Amino acid sequence: MAVSRTVAAVGMIVIAVVAFVAGLFASPLVFPPAVGDPIWDNIVERGTIRVGSSPDWPPFENLSATGEFMGFEVELVETIAERLDLAVEWKNMGFELIITEIKKGAAATIDLGVSGFSVKKARLAEVQFTLYHSISVGQIIMLESRRVELGITEIDSLGELVDLGLSCGTGDGTTEQEELMAEAPGSLVTFSDFLTALEDLKLGGIDCVYAETPVTTEWIALAEPGKELAVIYSRPYYPVAFIAHKDADTLVEKINSELAEMIVSGELDALKQKWHC
Repeated sequence: MAVSRTVAAVGMIVIAVVAFVAGLFASPLVFPPAVGDPIWDNIVERGTIRVGSSPDWPPFENLSATGEFMGFEVELVETIAERLDLAVEWKNMGFELIITEIKKGAAATIDLGVSGFSVKKARLAEVQFTLYHSISVGQIIMLESRRVELGITEIDSLGELVDLGLSCGTGDGTTEQEELMAEAPGSLVTFSDFLTALEDLKLGGIDCVYAETPVTTEWIALAEPGKELAVIYSRPYYPVAFIAHKDADTLVEKINSELAEMIVSGELDALKQKWHC
């Protein structure tokens, strides 16, 4: 009888230990349940990637005569989305608002930012970048007639803009704006977007515009007679990529996978040639 009681007692102890361990593993405090990727889950449920973009950056993105998004980055995103069996919904937004919206995560109205975003250290602290698809060149352009009038061949630094008394326009929230604020604040004139800055340049409201390739290349090539443009400053610039929320790992992983395939297959280069990037 004593043996039976001992065996029973040991059995109860074993059961208690097993129950404790099972409860320990089940506890969300010790082993939290697996969490999915809400941003990707929402995209799959909708069947659509919502993309925020400021369409003032041809040939990367601009609007057609009928108001449709078009351009290199536009076609690149739509090609990647098609490979993922997803549609794309484009949202016209001010450039300076896109990062702010992306940072809202699953509650944001967009899933991806596509607007010629330079991969910069400061931005890496706020958002996640995909693989870059291009590397740009920073350039300051001005009307050729104005350049000849002032006798300017080229300048070596942004600070020379102040020395020469030149007003320089650029887009709000851009890398170019940050650089002018730091190195030539007395020359900076901020516009809502680059196209508005370009129009003011043509009208003589400002002396020059600080932007980057390929948009400056496009502007120069399409300049009308009497409004020819010249480059007075040029410097190596940043890689360009798409942006997503810090937690949008699945979305970024899938975009990177498709983009890598397009690089290897030569499709990315073909797309660049098509849009003269």
